[in-house]
Amino acid sequence: MAINWAQVIQLASLVAAIHSSGYGLCSDRVAVHNALHVSDRDTITRQWFRAWDFGRKYGPFVVTGSGMGFLGAALLGGMNSPTFGPNIAASLSMGFVVVYTILAVFPINDKLLDAHSKLMSHKRSDDDSQTADEIRRLVAAWKTADFKRTLLSTLAALAGLIAACKR
Repeated sequence: MAINWAQVIQLASLVAAIHSSGYGLCSDRVAVHNALHVSDRDTITRQWFRAWDFGRKYGPFVVTGSGMGFLGAALLGGMNSPTFGPNIAASLSMGFVVVYTILAVFPINDKLLDAHSKLMSHKRSDDDSQTADEIRRLVAAWKTADFKRTLLSTLAALAGLIAACKR
């Protein structure tokens, strides 16, 4: 029995996309959600940083890996395969996660990372440049942008699932 590598790659990419989507939804509903209900700016900043710090290590691997996997599965299956279109759609959706992250999420990250850097260097007592409300607004904007990224991952997972069902 020969191994169908297109199917193996496609299913591994599907698992990664589903995991990415699930992680994003959980982060949105638990970690970042709780940070928005705290009144202390330092605690808000720390809680956001915890969510961001894990995602910055995990996200690029999962998003790039699954996006390239869906593309590889599409190319291995060939243009005449019924899975070609859904795999290309899944790959493009993961590609849009990268583009959206660079254009919409990084600018917010930079402002929050600056606040976190000041917090960690203990400049908070003499630096009142950002109030708790300003930090909370930035975290809320980040949460919204992150949710949109999660929707793109979910779209990729759905397209990958459609491709898997067409086999």
